[in-house]
Amino acid sequence: MVRCRPDGVFPERMAPTRYELTLRGPISHTLLDVIRTRFDHVSTPGADGTVLVVENVDQASVRALLTLLWDTGHDVLAFEETP
Repeated sequence: MVRCRPDGVFPERMAPTRYELTLRGPISHTLLDVIRTRFDHVSTPGADGTVLVVENVDQASVRALLTLLWDTGHDVLAFEETP
C-alpha cells in the first residue's frame, strides 16, 4: 500500500485519484456501510445506487474495493478514473 508522507501528502508519482464504478444493480446498504468504514471518501450520486464514487485512494485500495464487490456478487460494468 502506498503511504503518504508524514505531512499527509501523497508522493506525486502515486497521487490518489477519483474512481467511478458503475454496477449492474444497486449496492446493498449493508455493503455500502462496510465500504464507507474502509474508505474515507465514498458517495453514491444516483438514487438507484448503481454508481459508486471513491476518492483519494491508491491502487491497492482500488483493488481491495473491486475484490470486495466481486466477492459479494456485484458485477462492475464500468470503471473510470476521473480528475
